[in-house]
Amino acid sequence: MYKVEITRRPWLASGFLLGVLSLLAGMSYINAAAPHAFVKEKKVQATHQVQDSGNGLPNVSARFHPDSTSFDVFADVLVWSAQESGSENWAEVITASGATTDCDIQDVRFGWNAGFRAGLGYGMGHDQWDTQLYYTWFRTLGNDHVSSTPGSVFSAFLGNFYIDNPTGAGISGVAYREASMKWMIQFNMFDWELARNFRVSRALSLRPFIGLKGGWINQSIHTKWHNPNRTGAEFFNTGKENLKNNFWGIGPSFGLNTKWDLFVRKNHSLSLFGDLSAAIMWGHWTLGDVYKNDIQQEVLVKLSHIKSAASMLRTFMGFGWDANFSRDRSHFSARLGYEMQIWLDQLQFYSFDAGRLDNALTLQGGTLEFRFDF
Repeated sequence: MYKVEITRRPWLASGFLLGVLSLLAGMSYINAAAPHAFVKEKKVQATHQVQDSGNGLPNVSARFHPDSTSFDVFADVLVWSAQESGSENWAEVITASGATTDCDIQDVRFGWNAGFRAGLGYGMGHDQWDTQLYYTWFRTLGNDHVSSTPGSVFSAFLGNFYIDNPTGAGISGVAYREASMKWMIQFNMFDWELARNFRVSRALSLRPFIGLKGGWINQSIHTKWHNPNRTGAEFFNTGKENLKNNFWGIGPSFGLNTKWDLFVRKNHSLSLFGDLSAAIMWGHWTLGDVYKNDIQQEVLVKLSHIKSAASMLRTFMGFGWDANFSRDRSHFSARLGYEMQIWLDQLQFYSFDAGRLDNALTLQGGTLEFRFDF
């Protein structure tokens, strides 16, 4: 027979019970003390957030005197050149040698011209927003001249095609010996922006904005044609054909200005900046094409007006210098960089060999900006 003896050990049970009671007491102490520690930590975090935000805003403003209203004035010197698809086909020189025929397409080259941009700004006290209103003016003139053997210069415009050819027969217009042209572009644009300039790090600041863009771009084309081929009924010596492609539009704009501080010392700083913006506008084009010669023959090409959307892109990047003076009550800055504006679908008149044009206008070059904040 086997006998199993169970021996009671009161000290083990008492130790176990004491351990459980100690664990429960410790948990109670932790639970009681934890809310106070959590609240204290949250208070510290909240205090830190308020100190970094600036008036309770989520990002520190990068504007000059952000806690009060301020004003600024600025002026830009523009040295730009224009390029436009469609200006490279205003005349064609067609010559034949044996079984070979050469076609030389003439283009208009625009030089470098000066323009300006000027504006006013206002820094708001509410949420540290700012607003700007500015005007941009630029004008450029392109020209070209061509001279060849008699009867080898042809026009790419409709008026020349219909002179002495009211039914539109044939595959080309009058053939000339020489021709010249002047192409003028006048650019006038107004911009209004509403933005907030803030820092995302110690060296980087961003200025997103929305706004409104409106203005007009007028293009006038003046051509002269000399010594036509007299094999047909053309008894004139000189013809002139003038075209216009005038646009005006208005619509919303939006963009982002960026600035990286490269070097900061006392009241001076050197920075790298990059601005990018775009606009979508409701546009209206007025078109015209009139041909006259020295025997009072006239061709009036009626082109319907166009009402359509117009869009543009702008980029501007370079280096800037900032300085505070007058005991930090005023601020001066200068920026020098490369700017490009691409205006899509600007050239819209009819061409003899290309039909309705739908070409972009590009303005590009150097921009020097001076700004004063007070």
